[in-house]
Amino acid sequence: MVRGMTAPFTVLIDTMEQLPFTFQGLRTDSSQGCRPLVVETVWRHLGSSMGDYSIDGLEGRCHVERKGAGDAQSTILGWGDRRERFQRELAVLSEMECSAVVVECTFGDLIRTVGFRGKKTAEQNQKILFRQVLAWQQDYAVPWLFCDGRRLAEIATFRILERFWRKAKKAEKAAAKEVERLRQEVLF
Repeated sequence: MVRGMTAPFTVLIDTMEQLPFTFQGLRTDSSQGCRPLVVETVWRHLGSSMGDYSIDGLEGRCHVERKGAGDAQSTILGWGDRRERFQRELAVLSEMECSAVVVECTFGDLIRTVGFRGKKTAEQNQKILFRQVLAWQQDYAVPWLFCDGRRLAEIATFRILERFWRKAKKAEKAAAKEVERLRQEVLF
């Protein structure tokens, strides 16, 4: 029987997240035997402009915003007050060491499936949606990952968090080593 391994960090899920990822069915890297990976999650209020997922202890440094296709379309096209709120979120995310917007569909599907709304035709909304995503990527420098479905979006979200956690731990070790070096230098 192959034993699972617990992820070395806890994923935080914002309390406002309506369709949370479970992070089940993930596996460790091949260097760890591709064993099943158990990911602990905790619900926490991450703030209205901080995204849906983060890492316990690294809040404010690494956050991921998840968007389903319909949510992305309505938010980007400005239906309701969601557009302005999302722009504020992108501004906050752009100041972080690591952030991303992960969308549960391809960019082509996002554009292709948007319909008419109000006085705008589907074609007009497609054009607006396409150009707005490009503009926000440039204006805020927050990467957008368009994934071919929810499962790939879930995996991408976890791997973004995992990579940042590894980088943060490596930086902490290097800083501790430098402090020790300086301490030794002062003692001698």
